[in-house]
Amino acid sequence: MRVVGCFLEYDNKFVLVHRLPHKPDGDTWGLPSGKVEENESDLDAFRRELYEETGYKARDSEIKLLGKYDFISPRGDPITYITYKVKLSSFHEVVLEKAAHSEYKWVSIEEADSMTDLIHGLHDLFRLVGFLK
Repeated sequence: MRVVGCFLEYDNKFVLVHRLPHKPDGDTWGLPSGKVEENESDLDAFRRELYEETGYKARDSEIKLLGKYDFISPRGDPITYITYKVKLSSFHEVVLEKAAHSEYKWVSIEEADSMTDLIHGLHDLFRLVGFLK
């Protein structure tokens, strides 16, 4: 499975979204992210998921690929997680995808790393992309 995710950053903070309890990995906080669909490029999936989950349409000049990382899900499934970053020059009011998320918040990387209810693998991702040691 291929999944795309985004560090949507503004003023040294980034967005976390809270998954609804009945969703896979429910009742956890994670990046705006989602599966790459069949016949969809990673970049197209990224743009679609970012817009669906935050209401933000990223311009090409804002998108930075941070890397591709392999994880094993808690269910034992292999996942390739393609990670992007979009650094905003002005504040964006997030528009949540209500069918998947209950709330969002802007947090620093240190605040996020101290959270105990992050989606599986996100603590590791902070280090893999070089945000934390």
